[in-house]
Amino acid sequence: MLNGRDRLAAVFEPRRVALVGASDRPGSVGRLLWDNLASFPGEVVPVSQAARVGGQVAYPDLRDVPGPVDLAVIATPAATVPGIVRAAAGKGVAAVVVLSAGFAEAGDEGAKLQAEAVAAARAGGVRLVGPNCFGVQNADLPLNASIAAGLPPGGGGVTIVTQSGSYGMAVHALGQDEGFRVAKVFAAGNKADISDAELLAYLREDTATSVICLLLESITDARRFFTEACLTTPHKPVIAAVGGRTGAGQRAALSHTAALATDDAVRDAALRQAGVVRVRTGLQALDAARALSGQPAPRGPRVAVVTNSGGTGVELTDLLADEGLVVPELSESLQAQLRAIMPGYASARNPVDMTPAWHLFGTVYPGAIEVLARSGEVDVVIPVLLQRSASAEVAAAVRDTVERLRRDDVPVPVYVCWVAPRAADAHADVLRDAGIPCYAWPERTARAVGVAVQCGQRMTYEAGAGALGDQRAPERLAQTTRASRPASLAPADRTVNGVLSSAAARALLADAGIPVIETMRCKSAETAVVAAGRVGYPVVAKVDHLDLVHKSDVGGVRLGIDGPEALRAVASELLGLARGAAVLVQHQHEGIEVVAGGVRDPEFGPVVLAGLGGVLVETLHDVQLAVAPVDEAQALAMLRSLRGAAIFAGLRGQPAVDLSAVADVIVRVGGLMADNPEIAELDLNPVLATADGCVAVDWRIRTGPG
Repeated sequence: MLNGRDRLAAVFEPRRVALVGASDRPGSVGRLLWDNLASFPGEVVPVSQAARVGGQVAYPDLRDVPGPVDLAVIATPAATVPGIVRAAAGKGVAAVVVLSAGFAEAGDEGAKLQAEAVAAARAGGVRLVGPNCFGVQNADLPLNASIAAGLPPGGGGVTIVTQSGSYGMAVHALGQDEGFRVAKVFAAGNKADISDAELLAYLREDTATSVICLLLESITDARRFFTEACLTTPHKPVIAAVGGRTGAGQRAALSHTAALATDDAVRDAALRQAGVVRVRTGLQALDAARALSGQPAPRGPRVAVVTNSGGTGVELTDLLADEGLVVPELSESLQAQLRAIMPGYASARNPVDMTPAWHLFGTVYPGAIEVLARSGEVDVVIPVLLQRSASAEVAAAVRDTVERLRRDDVPVPVYVCWVAPRAADAHADVLRDAGIPCYAWPERTARAVGVAVQCGQRMTYEAGAGALGDQRAPERLAQTTRASRPASLAPADRTVNGVLSSAAARALLADAGIPVIETMRCKSAETAVVAAGRVGYPVVAKVDHLDLVHKSDVGGVRLGIDGPEALRAVASELLGLARGAAVLVQHQHEGIEVVAGGVRDPEFGPVVLAGLGGVLVETLHDVQLAVAPVDEAQALAMLRSLRGAAIFAGLRGQPAVDLSAVADVIVRVGGLMADNPEIAELDLNPVLATADGCVAVDWRIRTGPG
């Protein structure tokens, strides 16, 4: 009996393949696939109504094929697919690739066919790729079970997982035009069976895959995907271009937390927390993947630029800065080493500018690259090969230098910025054939290097701005300090719209160990005065009514009330804001306003939020998100990653905030969200933070679907 991994292995490394829908008819998909599979080193068996295909005996039904079949590639009308999958199950086929369209993407009837095919696959232990997909490629085997007319070059170590067939075609084009070498391409199509998480787990153990590149429109099984990514990214770079950045709608939220935790904001935070580097476009992802294949990942952000054009060097320097990288001025001793091999009029500062010393390019470029890479002062070297420096002589010399650096295990990668006419493309091929990434123009170079540096830093646990560093391992999440597990919410605590009463929410928070301010609920102005005498002036008075969600919007929060007469007047006004309203009376505390909250995301489950709070929280949008639960180190990383984090250190003589106390609140909020699936939204805004600790002064909890 094959296990799950063995069945996925049959997708990429089958021993025997059956092509269902094979044909000799020119121009047909069946003929294209038959031709594509011709390079497969194992046996390909045609399944067709024709007697022979490609000179081979064809079988009318998959069950008629003698001997075992590992992988069945299906290219027949959608209506026939469920029956073929059942036949595959009956024969013991491990996996099928369904290229046929006409399923869920085509409407209700297609969705029914898809569900039927998936049900047949799962009942028979068959893994299903697609349907409506480009197919699968293993460039190293080789296996081309796809509709692409040819394979990209193999041996590159990059595996691409894409929903879009067009990107499968694009990889082939980049292979032809720019020497992009890959290991595998998996085009998931409708993703009816195999999840992104399963693929990530498989590729983590795949020795032929050194870089994982995800080009996705959505993430299936997102919570498990997060866990698998946490396990993968310390060892292999994972780069993702995930669609939906602009299409993510803001939730119709009752809390600030839910309003800020849009679908894409949560997705972005979860990927970052798991160590996945997200990029904006597929081309960026593919360029970055090439940067990480065959060379060590950069260990830091320091870049040396070697150029023969001042203008191009300046432009590249600016673009690198946009990516968070630095082009540092070199030490005097390193500049002296460079000046020893450069013409006297060249600049050794960085960018290292050769100027138009055409006759020296063949020795100066490789010499500068080697000196810089071995210096210990930079983490990346980018030679700009522009016009006359983009020659066969220079390309060969740069190639030889990089290969020598690799043999000597110098951990500094070299990326070439190529600015030359098409007539010089053969010279660039000299570099590409040696596995040296070569990018057209500074912009493309800077973006690829920027992503490569992010991956390198995350793999070495040197967290970039906003990252959560080495706290992302699932075992750390499992060991996270948890809040005490309060009992399930009583039915009486629930309201029609799911919002808990202020008293019930406060009790739940206090039970979880979250510091909450003493609050007196009053039904009259006189009882408000009595309450103020207990908590002490000055006081804050707030309207309390479940229909008045955002109190400040209706003038329902009054600060700095310093005596009984003023409180009577304010309380009377607040009680008049809504029928059945009450007044909450609290002692007025001072402190830095922080927001802490949680929301139940439809993809990733419980999520925790931290940021600078108050009434402007949604305007400022200075928040960090993370998949819950989190530990103290993660919570502190979230707080320190805020744009306004400097305020915590104390400004204008004010003492620094007890950041550990705030982090503890975030940890406990995450524990509440993780341990209580009935909580859909939790909002603490503000939490007042001081040198002596913190306290939540306003809160809101909603139960029900997130």
